[in-house]
Amino acid sequence: MIEKRTVFILGAGASRPYGLPTANQLRRDIIEKFRKSYGHHFTAHRETEEERIRRGYPTINDATTFLSVFDGPNDMESIDLFLSRQPRLREIGKLAILLSILRHERESGFGNNAKEPHRDWYSYLYDRMTRELIGKDGYKEFGRNKVAFITFNYDRSLEHFLFRSFHSFEGATAQEVKEQIDRIDINHVYGKLSPLPWQDRDASKALEYGADDSNSYGKLPGMVQNLYVVHEERMNPELEKARTAISKAERIFFLGFGYAKENLEALGLPGILKPTQLVYGTTMGFIDKEIVDMQLHLAEGLRYPQKPTEDTRSKVHLKDCDCVALLREFL
Repeated sequence: MIEKRTVFILGAGASRPYGLPTANQLRRDIIEKFRKSYGHHFTAHRETEEERIRRGYPTINDATTFLSVFDGPNDMESIDLFLSRQPRLREIGKLAILLSILRHERESGFGNNAKEPHRDWYSYLYDRMTRELIGKDGYKEFGRNKVAFITFNYDRSLEHFLFRSFHSFEGATAQEVKEQIDRIDINHVYGKLSPLPWQDRDASKALEYGADDSNSYGKLPGMVQNLYVVHEERMNPELEKARTAISKAERIFFLGFGYAKENLEALGLPGILKPTQLVYGTTMGFIDKEIVDMQLHLAEGLRYPQKPTEDTRSKVHLKDCDCVALLREFL
């Protein structure tokens, strides 16, 4: 069990060990595969383009136009930042995200089947959250863990992993598992593809993890409304829940997070941090100066008002390591 109030803030790197793409990988995947995958999405459904348009799908020509601009002379890795600057391409761009993430969900793996099993922090954290839960009914205490998750990822890998992991408890029903997971806040700042079937029984809204084209056909235009891009997330009701979770935390862990200015600002960081909190974070791929600059930036929010010049860098622990290594050392 985790007794200290702990918030985990997840970036794309947090899902990478399971086969989900980073921002750069998502960009490359869309550029290389979107037009073909968008056309393939319609292959099994012999509808005219007019019929598809009535369903809410942009045309293949729209896809071509989107790619010609997205693959143009810009150096933005983040497609959601790109779409915030290209509102006319927003719908087709979000469809590109949906198809790419769904395919990566289909190809993902967990535990021993993870793409990078040595970096499997989901299993490590689940073990920490269930270590004292003894007996077949032990899972009924899972919701007592004092944790919350704030994720900037569109995928549902975390929820999917938690739900399937409860098979280790004999007799746990889907409804009982849902009730326990629902006691843990999981806030998607930029939204998510859709609810999973165990989260929402409405078949028009829910979609299986990694659903194929035949199961997702006709649903994608509606799912576009589930996704937010930069600055749209201000409309997301989960954002205020995320800020509240941060304000109540004793410890904050940034996992696989890029510390982009727009994402920190969306959460109100570092302004909503408190002097009593501790901050930990992974910084794989960062140079020393970037780590020091971010440490100083986050430390600003950890000063007592009466001590405006206090050096609070000792409260911010940023390490060039993966997620599981950070958790093993500090959780």
